Amino acid sequence: MQHGDNEPPAQDDMPPARIAVIGAAWWSQGWHLPHLFRNPNAEIGAIMQRSEQPTAAKFLNLQLESKTLLRERYKGVPLFSSCEELLADRETLDKLDGVIICTAHACHAEMGLQFLAAGKHVLMEKPMTVDVAEARTLAAAAAAAAPKLCLMVNNTANFRSSCFEARQLVASGELGEIHHVLCVMYSPLMGLFDDAANTSWVKPTGSMLQPDGSGNGFGWGQLSHLLGWVLFVGGLGVEEVTAMTHRSAASGADLTDAALIRCSKGCSVSLSGSTCWPGNAHGDVPTGKQFDIKMFGSKGVLMYGGDDKNPGSGRLELRLHDGTSHVTEGFLMENLEQGGDGTESLQHFVAACRGKEYKNGADQEVGLQAVRVLNALYRSAASGKTEKAL
Repeated sequence: MQHGDNEPPAQDDMPPARIAVIGAAWWSQGWHLPHLFRNPNAEIGAIMQRSEQPTAAKFLNLQLESKTLLRERYKGVPLFSSCEELLADRETLDKLDGVIICTAHACHAEMGLQFLAAGKHVLMEKPMTVDVAEARTLAAAAAAAAPKLCLMVNNTANFRSSCFEARQLVASGELGEIHHVLCVMYSPLMGLFDDAANTSWVKPTGSMLQPDGSGNGFGWGQLSHLLGWVLFVGGLGVEEVTAMTHRSAASGADLTDAALIRCSKGCSVSLSGSTCWPGNAHGDVPTGKQFDIKMFGSKGVLMYGGDDKNPGSGRLELRLHDGTSHVTEGFLMENLEQGGDGTESLQHFVAACRGKEYKNGADQEVGLQAVRVLNALYRSAASGKTEKAL
C-alpha cells in the first residue's frame, strides 16, 4: 500500500522490519539511521561502518559521529567493521529482513550480491553501480531472487505519488507513443564537484576512468536522480549516447553535461545537467535543485518541473492535442526531509521487508538503464563520438 507524500506510517500488530545500515557516514547519520530509529514499523538491526571516524565531503564542514558515539546513540545495535564480519554473525544475520547500502559507489555491486545471496531485501543508494557489467550481474541476481526478495534503488523521486501517477498515465497509453523527451537538472552543488578534496565525488575509479582522465562528477553524482525518473516513467530502453561535458579545472570532475540519447522505437532524449546553479543545496538556507521534464508523445505532452525546495513551484500536467488535460498540483522530486520516519522509498522498503504490499519505483532494471546511460555519456564525452550503450 502506498503512503501519501507526507503521511506517517501507521503502526500495526506485525513485527517491525529489522534493517541493517551498511555505511554510517553523512547520508546514513543524517537520514537513514534517524529515520529507521523513529519509524514505528522498523528497527535498526545492525550497523556496518569500516572506519572508526567516518567523514563527510569537505564542503559540508561537518564532523560526523564516530563508531563509539554511534554505539552510544543506538544502544543495543550491533556494530560491524565489514560486510564479511556481519555475514559471518549468523545470530544477527538471521534476524535481518533487509539492508540499506550507503557506501562508496564502487562497493555497491559486491555488497548487493552478498546480501541478496544471504536472502535479504536491498535498498541501494543511487547510482546502483558505476560499472555496466556489475550492474548487469546485480540486476540478474535481483531478478532471479524476485518476487521473494526485492532490490530498490534509492531514487527518492521515483517513489513519490506524482511519479507513480506519471508512470500510470504513460503505461495506460494516455500520452501515446513517446517521440522525444526534454529533461533538465541544475544543482547548487559547486562546492562538492569543484573541489579535488571530495575524492569519491570527483575522482574516477575502475571502469569509470576514461582515457582523458575524466569519468566522475555531476553525471554519476546527480544525473542519476533525473535519469531514474525519466527512464521509469517513460519505460525507455537506451541504445546510444552522444555527449559533451565541461570539466572543473580544479577537480577534473564534469560540472555540466549535455547529451542526446537514442532510445528504442526511435525515441530521442535531450539531457542537460549542471552543478553551476547559484546557491548551496545544503547551506543554512538551502537552495533548491531545478528540474524541467517534458515528454512529447503522439497524443500530447507530459510535463513535470520546478524548484525542489518549493512544492508550489510546479505541477504534473498531461496536456493533450484534443484540448483536454490532467493536472496534479505541486512539485516533489528528490526527498531530502530529515525529520519524520523516512522517505517514501524507505516506507515502501520497510513494507517489502515486512511482507506487506509495496511499490518499487526504481528496481534493478531502472538502475541498470541509468548506469548504461551514464557509462555511455562519459565514454562519448571522452571520445568525441556517439557511443553505444553497453
